[in-house]
Amino acid sequence: MKTALLLFVGVIAWAISPYPALASAFFPDGYLGLTQEELRAKLGKPHKIRDLSAALRVYKYYSFEEWEGVVKEQLPDAIGEDVYLYVRDKTNVRYSFQYTAESKPGSDTRTLIVKLVEVEFLSPDPLTGSVEGPVAVPAAVPLSDLPRLVPEFKPSTSDDAPTYRSNAFVLLIQNQVSKEARRLIKDRQRDDYDWSLSYRLYTYTVEGFPPYLTLSAPANRIEFGIDSVQLIKDHNRLTHEAIVNPYSAKAASLPPPPETGRKKIPKPRYAP
Repeated sequence: MKTALLLFVGVIAWAISPYPALASAFFPDGYLGLTQEELRAKLGKPHKIRDLSAALRVYKYYSFEEWEGVVKEQLPDAIGEDVYLYVRDKTNVRYSFQYTAESKPGSDTRTLIVKLVEVEFLSPDPLTGSVEGPVAVPAAVPLSDLPRLVPEFKPSTSDDAPTYRSNAFVLLIQNQVSKEARRLIKDRQRDDYDWSLSYRLYTYTVEGFPPYLTLSAPANRIEFGIDSVQLIKDHNRLTHEAIVNPYSAKAASLPPPPETGRKKIPKPRYAP
């Protein structure tokens, strides 16, 4: 009788609890794979909630109380990003957590799971001194400072760590592989590949990234995401160029990359 009662209680607890895989993050970054409740228990109440209001990364920011009390009632299907602001070594750092919704079988409620972490470095507005607003003013930070400003950023120092350059970002793929991470992938080939934690380094400079990076190269934004090395080799070879891992000893031994020549603005020629 006692055994049957314990079994019954266990079944009920399993039915009303989140998925077992959601009990911890998928990777050592500590964020990807967490539920919204787990993230907020870890970091506290978000400082802001933001919603993408237009293309080109224009966001609308709400207070936590306004989002929970008003916006969610008006837009029940909207999934806002939790935003946290920090000042580290006099640098303004903004974390934004994007979620994906996962439905639980037999339930109408959705579980929000962290699918992407965006970390931005911001410059205060010269007029207001604020770093809040629909469009952020980016600040350039050398790669050598990223682990200090973002403690969760722990790139591999291996010479052969998969590193790729595209027109928009530099991609650092880490060694850890997670089967559970497939749940965050919407690609139809998600079960054909192994998925790893990746860091995407962005810059807003006109010249873009040089052929290879040193730790003095600037970055304005980091994304913690999920990528597959084999998928890139199979399908993205034309858009992703393999380069040296900037955090490796091999990169430290390389000379500074050559400066890109800047073309002069042509002057109009007028008739005499």
